[in-house]
Amino acid sequence: MALSNATDPRTAEVALTAWLTRTIPGAEEARVTNAVVPADAGLSTETILFDAAWTQDGERHERALVARVEPAGEAVFPSYDLHAEARVLDALAAVPGVPVPSVFAYEPDAAILGAPFLVMERLPGRVPSDDPPFTANGWVLDLTPDQQGQMYDNALQVIARIHGASTELLGLGFLADREPGEPGLDQQLGYWERTFAWAAGEDSNPTVEGGLEWIRANRPAEPEPLVLNWGDARPGNMLFSADGAVTGVLDWEMVCLGSPEMDLGWWLFLLRHHTEGIGAPMPAGFPTREQTIARYQELTGHAVRHADFYEVFAAVRLAILMHRGGRLMTAAGLLPPDAPMKLNNPASQLLARLTGLPAPDGVAQSFIGNR
Repeated sequence: MALSNATDPRTAEVALTAWLTRTIPGAEEARVTNAVVPADAGLSTETILFDAAWTQDGERHERALVARVEPAGEAVFPSYDLHAEARVLDALAAVPGVPVPSVFAYEPDAAILGAPFLVMERLPGRVPSDDPPFTANGWVLDLTPDQQGQMYDNALQVIARIHGASTELLGLGFLADREPGEPGLDQQLGYWERTFAWAAGEDSNPTVEGGLEWIRANRPAEPEPLVLNWGDARPGNMLFSADGAVTGVLDWEMVCLGSPEMDLGWWLFLLRHHTEGIGAPMPAGFPTREQTIARYQELTGHAVRHADFYEVFAAVRLAILMHRGGRLMTAAGLLPPDAPMKLNNPASQLLARLTGLPAPDGVAQSFIGNR
């Protein structure tokens, strides 16, 4: 669900029409129509789907596009960098088998839509839903087990290709300089510690605090390879065709350099969250955790040694985002002041279970279903 939709679709059509005219050299008769702001686009950037048409050098062009707009006010993350996302997408367009949307334009001027935004092509395909979770309802459950298994394996193959991409050849070395510290786990742990301090404010969250202590005490001792991490590797950020092929890899706001097992751990934990965490069974055709790890090793040649650690790290990160989401939803009046979500949610419950920490008391609450 979206925390709030600040953009009026009709206003966006007018603003984007004028922007299109200015952005495309020699554009005439530009028009933006059919703007839609999805209500279920998450708690982060706002999404605008629209159709664009213009005439250039006497030829008529029509495109189905999508704009991602940085939050203009309070948001889940302390900062956003859509320009960096645009650079990553541009680079990955050269990687075979990694279907990312082509970048139409990045616009830093906040005066147009209220914040900087990124416009990309709108790719075909359907997304496994997060609300309601695809493990509980929706088209994924309508597939046969064989189809589910093929869809899953196709997704793993794409993740393996992302991790196999050369950041040096793609010009993505700048990702190492976005945060202080040594690239990899040092940098990511520092980022998430700072994010938690910002997200929690004066709140205490014993589960997250204990989880961060566990991470510091159990981190891998040996050096790890650094690869391009998608950051938010999960089925809900992928588009699939009717035959199960991946047609789009979306949402790169958490992109970074890190161990390949960081993405793998996030993938594994988000599946755990959408099954064990909410009391739903795994789709019949999806492989087990052990089978997933074995298949990832087969695809990449990387010997997975720290899947448990990186799954806990994923739990900590999602619990931090849930704390922030709970505060935002309470401030917006979507949850009562005494709502348990920021402390007690499926992510924090699973984090306690994975680390042996005391679990938050009461019934876990999530943004899923709170419309």
